[in-house]
Amino acid sequence: MTELDIPIGAACRIDAVAPGMTIAEVPVGLDPEGVAVDLGRRRAYVACSRADNVALVDLGTNETVARIPVGAEPIDLVYDPATDRIFTANAHSDSVSAVSAETLEVVATLDVGLYPSGLTADHDARRIYSGNSLGSSMSVIDLDTLETIATVEAEVGAGAIAFDRTRELVICVNFIAASATFIDTKTWTPVGRVEVGVGACAVGIVPELGHAFIVNSLAGTVSRVSLDDVAVLEELTVGRAPVGLTVGPRHDRVYVSNRGSGTLSILGAADGMHWGMIPVGGGPGGIAVDGNRVYVANAGSGTLSIVDDLLAGAPPRPATEPPHPLIGHRLPEFSLVDFRTGERRSSREWAERRYIINFFASW
Repeated sequence: MTELDIPIGAACRIDAVAPGMTIAEVPVGLDPEGVAVDLGRRRAYVACSRADNVALVDLGTNETVARIPVGAEPIDLVYDPATDRIFTANAHSDSVSAVSAETLEVVATLDVGLYPSGLTADHDARRIYSGNSLGSSMSVIDLDTLETIATVEAEVGAGAIAFDRTRELVICVNFIAASATFIDTKTWTPVGRVEVGVGACAVGIVPELGHAFIVNSLAGTVSRVSLDDVAVLEELTVGRAPVGLTVGPRHDRVYVSNRGSGTLSILGAADGMHWGMIPVGGGPGGIAVDGNRVYVANAGSGTLSIVDDLLAGAPPRPATEPPHPLIGHRLPEFSLVDFRTGERRSSREWAERRYIINFFASW
């Protein structure tokens, strides 16, 4: 079923209390996921997964000024100032593209495991990590020589990665296995494992606290994990269907994008308190941050939200997400085309019955 006859979007938007200010909503392309910021050139790079390119956003004018073709379905990306290169994880090409930020051309294509969906750079150690979802592995690449240093076994759905240089650990979260693999960076071997929520897909680390924050998209939670004990400390509530996460530059807060709510949650890093929510575009995912300015790639609306976080610190009480405005109302009638028969099917056929309609990753 592909055609939808009911309007969605504005009527489903949540007007949450917003501890931030929207600067711009920039159209970038089809299904943007990953985002990175080039402070020197005042640019943002956005991986548009369904367009097979990277959108270049001028942060002076807040306009998309170029598109860079890369591999098939770029999901995540990072920018390395030392080499002045953009790296993209191309899921359907099983590769990582290295792009010159000066010429905007691909200078190298690196083979990794099957369906790379997460990418993280350790700029000081000169490494880049690729989480290969269908390969159940993590590739370690030298940022300067572009050579693969190691391939480490993880679990099914390996994707997002974070590193803790203090403890010489890398954490790879596994979406399908609902787990996180702890990897020793001296030996490149797994040294621990923790079970988290269903659909683990993003991770950030606050080394001073010894905590990792792991987003569980299908469970609708964020797991706060002890790095020393390799144990879940608590499950934190955010908005609906959280997808992306990054730690603020002062390490006092964590940003979580809620794909089902169209919001950005702010959590206190020390205690996990929900400080507030900022409305962004539709279906938010990847997040980058520069000081108090936050950049969110919105897969649902094909935009990059640029917002300012106005919170100086923790509010006096936790923020809560208001109920969806359609809760308690009757389901509106709608019809869809059955992709098997080509016939139009109406919701009236299932009146007074319980059923589930799944729109998740419908492409």
